[in-house]
Amino acid sequence: MNLKKHPFFKKYKIIKIVLLVHLIFSLVIFVSMLVHGIADKDILGTFARAFENHKAFENPEKYLKKEIFVIDSVFIDIETSSSQGKSTSKDITVIRGNLLHSAKKKELRFTGMNLNFFDDTYNVNKNIKPIKVWRNTINDEVFLGNEREFERAKTNAVLHIYFYLSIIPLFIILLILKKKSE
Repeated sequence: MNLKKHPFFKKYKIIKIVLLVHLIFSLVIFVSMLVHGIADKDILGTFARAFENHKAFENPEKYLKKEIFVIDSVFIDIETSSSQGKSTSKDITVIRGNLLHSAKKKELRFTGMNLNFFDDTYNVNKNIKPIKVWRNTINDEVFLGNEREFERAKTNAVLHIYFYLSIIPLFIILLILKKKSE
């Protein structure tokens, strides 16, 4: 069946296409987080993390605490993606370690290569000092202390909440538009 002649697309065509794309994108994020939750054996915790992080970012004096992160290892992970025959790659710095006075291992990931951890020949610097991080007291998640990574984590939390909450209204709006186009 030709999509151009489908009765659903006769009226309000552009609005419906935009809403369908938005719904599909929201569902992809929702299913992705669901899979992560199943893999971590904590489905609700995976979805709640975005809400908890948003709550902490909105009230940092109460929920964010400065901590010292003791580094065990640092390495560069190269993320590659390809589309339309082009391959792109970006460096991701991965820092593994634990908070001071805690034995629980954590991993910090951020885009780019931080030269504080590497020497001129891109070997791991032997004199790595502990770094300052922010710890969310609600869910014990750790964020890098610099402003750029802090803003990125804040935006990530807000976008996850937006896409979670937009699924049901998008579905209802598309059903209403379907009824109007009949």
